[in-house]
Amino acid sequence: MKERSLLEKLPTHFNVGWASFEFKLKSKLKEAGDECYGITDFNLYTITLEKGMPDKVAHPTILHEVCHVLMDTQGLGGNENDREGTVLSTNEFVTEACCRAMLIFKNLNPVLWDLLFVEFYKE
Repeated sequence: MKERSLLEKLPTHFNVGWASFEFKLKSKLKEAGDECYGITDFNLYTITLEKGMPDKVAHPTILHEVCHVLMDTQGLGGNENDREGTVLSTNEFVTEACCRAMLIFKNLNPVLWDLLFVEFYKE
């Protein structure tokens, strides 16, 4: 029996306390006209992922999109084309923000945490 892919094992949502982002799968995903593997929408609270991508691509893509949400939660959001959204900070602030973000991730999403950081690496 074929084991389910990482995308098939994803929980339906990713919780960050102030919002719950729904995972969606879509074929031929595009952002600004360009093909991509993942898109986070802060208005609709969704993380849309390219349907059918292999696990070795899905794993870093899921982590990348989750990090967008986690960094925004820690005040490190903003649009790369918006100079007002540029964050100037210290290493200590960014390190503490990352640490807290990862703890939020682990504590509010134990199933997703185990899927990405435990189960994915089992041999």
